[in-house]
Amino acid sequence: MAREKRQRGVRDLTNQGPSEDCPGVPHRKRYLFVCTNRRDEGHPKGSCAASGGEELLKLLKAGLLKRGLSHEARACGSTCLDLCEIGATVMQEPEHVAYGNVKPEDVPDILEAIATGSVAARLVVPPPSDDP
Repeated sequence: MAREKRQRGVRDLTNQGPSEDCPGVPHRKRYLFVCTNRRDEGHPKGSCAASGGEELLKLLKAGLLKRGLSHEARACGSTCLDLCEIGATVMQEPEHVAYGNVKPEDVPDILEAIATGSVAARLVVPPPSDDP
């Protein structure tokens, strides 16, 4: 298998750290995945892009930079996080919490949570109940 990959020019990076020709990905302590998924107008699930997801992504990126947190955290655009029906959605990792119905005025609270290593509790979407 390894020989086959070498012949195709594919490198096996399993259990291999960064190297000179492959420096690796900068690691951050936290990631904010902002849904910017766009659906047709009138779609029953809604659309995070139409709910302000693209603006939120810009605000979070600028806020992280302004607060000097861009080396600690990164805001990334994402496709559907399966929560579009509750408004613009942001997933915070590694805490694995979803923020729902996020508005531009919520950005300072999210940035504060990133700065303090916590969660913006008032924005958290509770996980679905297993109860029928």
